Amino acid sequence: MSAARRGSLCPREYKTEITKLRERLARSEQSIDELTDFRTQALARLAAQHEEILRLREAAAGTNRVSRLPTPRTTMIGT
Repeated sequence: MSAARRGSLCPREYKTEITKLRERLARSEQSIDELTDFRTQALARLAAQHEEILRLREAAAGTNRVSRLPTPRTTMIGT
């Protein structure tokens, strides 16, 4: 808010402006909390997936029952 505008506000307008700013701050804090929770859940899922990948790699290394996929084709169909 500019200095000229601040001088033109009456006390009621100041209260209205303060109320709006407090509501905006509350919404911002709520968004931050939601995003923080989302980030925490995403990191936990990634950690769990990583552990599962490591477990599967160990299981695959101990057996010959895992077959390898064929190498990808180097030519395109229709060319």
